[in-house]
Amino acid sequence: MLHLIAVICILSAPVYSDSGSHSLWVFATFLTGDVSVPFPEFTAVVSLDDIVIGHYDSDESRFVQKTQDDSVNVTEQLTISTVCKGIHEGMKTKAYYLIDYFNYTIGLHVQQRLVGCELHRHEPGKMMTLEAFNGESGFERHYEIQGDQHTQWKWPVIKSRAQLEYDAWLYAHFYRPLCISQLKKYLKKEKKRVTARVKPRLRVIEQSNSDTGVVQVTCLATGFYPRHINLTLLRDGQPINEERVMGGELLPNGDGTYQMRKSVELSAEEQREKHSYTCTVIHLSLDNKLDISIEPGPDPVIVIPSVLLLLLLCAFGALASFKIWRKMYKPASQQVSYIPTSEADET
Repeated sequence: MLHLIAVICILSAPVYSDSGSHSLWVFATFLTGDVSVPFPEFTAVVSLDDIVIGHYDSDESRFVQKTQDDSVNVTEQLTISTVCKGIHEGMKTKAYYLIDYFNYTIGLHVQQRLVGCELHRHEPGKMMTLEAFNGESGFERHYEIQGDQHTQWKWPVIKSRAQLEYDAWLYAHFYRPLCISQLKKYLKKEKKRVTARVKPRLRVIEQSNSDTGVVQVTCLATGFYPRHINLTLLRDGQPINEERVMGGELLPNGDGTYQMRKSVELSAEEQREKHSYTCTVIHLSLDNKLDISIEPGPDPVIVIPSVLLLLLLCAFGALASFKIWRKMYKPASQQVSYIPTSEADET
């Protein structure tokens, strides 16, 4: 399972889509050896950006669609199923060859592949394939927008020159156009979901160590969509050295949004130096970046974002003004005239 986790981290990193681009990816896994977990030998997940479109596995041998569109396109299902079957056979052949080449004998062996394409502002973009075996990447292929194709091998090449040339031609003239056409279809179906924007909530957490005097400051951005976010810790307006920053992994929430946190430890001496610290976030849902000023100290403090503080001050000001106006301009029906008792008796 450690191999599986490592490979997922390796292959998931390149998946990216900015505000003007979208991508379609197939993430495939082939398992062999001592498989003690109840997984199919081969599985493939198809995703539009970070939305799961459907899945395929070797037990069912068919593509199962998972979209908001209830209609089932039989031709589309057969096409994707055929592609997944081809990926399955290719990965199986390569996995067995690598097991023999590296002289592996026992244990679970994991062969995984990430392949996909991109659209940049409705124009075909690059296509990419990455492969890893037992936690180590060994093959990359990139087909750029300009038509240039680059292939990098770390593993031994098991095909003839003619076979490699045919694979390269097939990649450029069949798989890439097929991927682009499927990407356009799913974009049309899932337009509302892929264009959704949810703003992040930003929070600062401080934890003090009474023994060492060290304060750990954590910036947490959560509840945002899409997944791409820039979360930065600044000291005196400059990014803190990445070697000191802990965390930074993108994690899913249960509601389809995402979260990310980054932390830094500040010594007692750094706290006395009175540096200014800031947690800043840049996200597609925000018109401007979101900042929180941090004042680290030995005791936890509540930090309020400057925008929220301004809104609170405006609210209190408006409430005070309303009370003064109400006091000065009471309706006549609510005004009471006081007449002394003696004067009332005289009348």
